[in-house]
Amino acid sequence: MGISVNDIVTGRKTFFILPDTSLMPESYLEDYFALGYECYYVPFDKRVNIKKKVKVITSLFKDLIIFFNIDYNLPNFDWDDFIYEYIHENNNASSVGIMYAKRQTKAEKSLIERKYLYEMGIRCGCIQLEYQKAHNFDLVAKILYANQAQGRRKTIRALCTSACTYTYTYGQFKDSMTGVLQDISLSHFTILVSGVGLEIKLYEKLSDIHFNIRGFLFRSDAVLVMERPINGDMLYVFAFVNSAGTSGLDDRTRGLLVPSLYKLLSVNCNAILDQMYEQMNEAEKVDELESVDSEKTIEVSDDDIL
Repeated sequence: MGISVNDIVTGRKTFFILPDTSLMPESYLEDYFALGYECYYVPFDKRVNIKKKVKVITSLFKDLIIFFNIDYNLPNFDWDDFIYEYIHENNNASSVGIMYAKRQTKAEKSLIERKYLYEMGIRCGCIQLEYQKAHNFDLVAKILYANQAQGRRKTIRALCTSACTYTYTYGQFKDSMTGVLQDISLSHFTILVSGVGLEIKLYEKLSDIHFNIRGFLFRSDAVLVMERPINGDMLYVFAFVNSAGTSGLDDRTRGLLVPSLYKLLSVNCNAILDQMYEQMNEAEKVDELESVDSEKTIEVSDDDIL
């Protein structure tokens, strides 16, 4: 199923470059997603050096926040020089921050802050991580909040592949309707119906819709909140309704759904990044990155997701 590159790169995203996962476990990413923050870790990779990765990420994602782990040791690499050059090349000090493990003295901490905050002018902060990782989730969450890392959306849409389906019965004769979701979040989902569309009125509630999100099965009611024609088809946006009759999913369902939705996001994002890394390795000049067509699509294999 083709997914538009433009759809993948749209929206505010936060990238943590070479994070120390002993202080920031990968499970944090799902928890930040549940809070409305779309975050990704960029690990070490022998195939693609970190300078190339950062170049690709910056070229693709125009609304991003990027944190560099200055404690990560790379051969023949100086973080001070790299970050200074990166900021001045892209004129983006307002979207850059750093991370580092807690220092032994206040003087060491002050030296780092003076260098990066005052001399280089980075605006997203210097995150001093605690050795007890339990404290770091809230610490980073506060930094994300302070930097408005949610962007304009309160909930994050995960673009769907054919592994994401819905089924419900409707009408006097209980006709069964099934299809593939366009996207889904923790509050809404979108479907595209060909032809004349559905016989559903705006703000009408559908009961007991069955969802299959890459193998995770759940049921929920939903209310139609928006509809519009698109190229001869009809797009419908539904808001979830829980068992108490209020907006949203039941707490248990919501908690179980989070990992599946974050997985969809991660697969889509990494698919386009891997594609661009490969192109960069093959290209003779980095400038060829500027020719990225945001209207093209990428093919996300359901095998990668499942």
